[in-house]
Amino acid sequence: MATNTGVIVTQTTAEAIPLSKQLPIAIAGTCTTGTLAASTPTRIRTKDDAATILGDGGATDTLPKAVAVLQDKYGCGDITVVKGATEDEAGVTAAIALLANAAVRPEVVLTPSFNSAAVTMALKTLVDNIKAIALINITAATSVADAITARQAVGGTGIDDQRIAVCFPHMKDETDPTKLEEVSLHLAGILANLDNYGQSPLNQPLREVSDTDVTMSFSYSSETSDNEQITDEGGTTVNLDPDGKYVIWGARNSSYTEGSTDVLTYINAIRARDEITRLIEARAVKFLAEESNFATASLLKESFLDSLATEAAKGAIRPTGSVTFNEDKSDYSTGKLDYTVQFAPWLPIELISASVSISVSVGG
Repeated sequence: MATNTGVIVTQTTAEAIPLSKQLPIAIAGTCTTGTLAASTPTRIRTKDDAATILGDGGATDTLPKAVAVLQDKYGCGDITVVKGATEDEAGVTAAIALLANAAVRPEVVLTPSFNSAAVTMALKTLVDNIKAIALINITAATSVADAITARQAVGGTGIDDQRIAVCFPHMKDETDPTKLEEVSLHLAGILANLDNYGQSPLNQPLREVSDTDVTMSFSYSSETSDNEQITDEGGTTVNLDPDGKYVIWGARNSSYTEGSTDVLTYINAIRARDEITRLIEARAVKFLAEESNFATASLLKESFLDSLATEAAKGAIRPTGSVTFNEDKSDYSTGKLDYTVQFAPWLPIELISASVSISVSVGG
C-alpha cells in the first residue's frame, strides 16, 4: 500500500464571498466613478463588486455611500444599483423604471437624497408593478416642524401610500459624525437582518450611529414628543431605547394617519401580503392544466392551506390562516375557480386584531 510521503500546498486566488444578508434591495442614484454603465441595473454581491462597479465615488455621488452603509453596517449582499443617463434628479427618475427588469426582483427600493414628486411617483409606479416597498427620506437638516409640514404637503415626501415609507431624520455616523446617513438606508439594512418578511422593524436598533442630524425629543409614551409627532403624520423615525440606543420607531408606511388601526399601514403587513400573494400564485399556476371540477378545487384549497401553514411554521404569519372556495363565483365549464385566502400578520400592537384577504381567481 502506498504511503503519504509529502505535502503539497498550492496557492490560488481567493474568490470574494457574497455578504450574508440576501434581501434583494435596489437603489437608484448617481455615480461618476467605477464601471457602472448608465441605464443598466447591475447587481452587487460583495465589497469587491462595489469597489469595481462604483469606485470611490465623487463628492455628490449617492450610490457608493448608500451601498457602503448597507454592506459595512448590515452585511447586505444582494444590492442592485442603477443610474440614469444624467447624474441628476431627471436621470434618477428615469432610471427607477429600469429596476422592473432587474435580474432579481427587488423587495425594497431606495433613492437616497432624491425625494421629489417626480421621483416619488416613479417609485410608486415601480413598486405597484413589482409588488415591493420603497423607502424615501425627508431632506437632511430639516427641522421637526418642517418635516411635519413636508408630510402634510401633497406629493413628494407628503405622499400617502401603502407601499412607500417616508423616513426622518438623518443619522450621524458613529466614527465620523460629519457623515449623514438616511434613516431609510438603516431601515433597509434592518429589514435585511430580520428573521423573515413578517417581522416588524419596530424597536430594531440602528447600527453604528451617534446622533440625529437635527435636535429631537424622544419618548415611548408622550404624545407630544417629536418622534411621536412624526409618527402621527405617517412618518417612520427613530426613538431612544432605555440603553440610549437609537431604534426604529413607527414602522408604518406613509398611508398611516393618527389613530388608524388599519393593519396595512404596517410595513411588515404589506411585505407579508406581497409574499403570501406570490406563494399563492405559484401554487395556483401548478393547477392550470388540471380539469376544472370540485375535486381539483378541493386539492387546490388544500395546497393553499399548506402554503399558509408552512409560512406560519416559519413565524412569518399567525397560525390562523383560512381558505374559502367560492363555488358560487366559480365556473367549471370555463375553468374558473375562485378563492378567498385570509391570513393574519404579526402586529407590534397586540390590541389590534386584523387579517388580510387575498382574492384568487384561477383559470377562466
